[in-house]
Amino acid sequence: MGMCYWCHWGWPKPIRDIYDEALEKLNGCESPLHGHAHNVWEDENWNSAKWCLDHFDDDKDYLTDYEKEIVRESLVKLLAVPDEYKCWPEGYDDDDMHPEKYPPPEYWKCERR
Repeated sequence: MGMCYWCHWGWPKPIRDIYDEALEKLNGCESPLHGHAHNVWEDENWNSAKWCLDHFDDDKDYLTDYEKEIVRESLVKLLAVPDEYKCWPEGYDDDDMHPEKYPPPEYWKCERR
């Protein structure tokens, strides 16, 4: 497996803003976001937000009601982000190991996590 595209370039601003807002509401505690929604917020699979919402109540006993609300809200907001921000550029393959060859559009304003 090559270097992750998002690890190299960072997260697009609309996605980063959702995460940062949720993190602020959670007083900097990433654990709730990296629990059930880890495949979105930790693994950076933005298109998994719908799946996480569809299975949200499968196993949330370890979260407080407030944490559940924040995590759910972050996933709902992510669904509203245009798909163009959630996908690697055309031609990029994670096995390529050269994400630097595929810069995101400048208006994405990416920032590494």
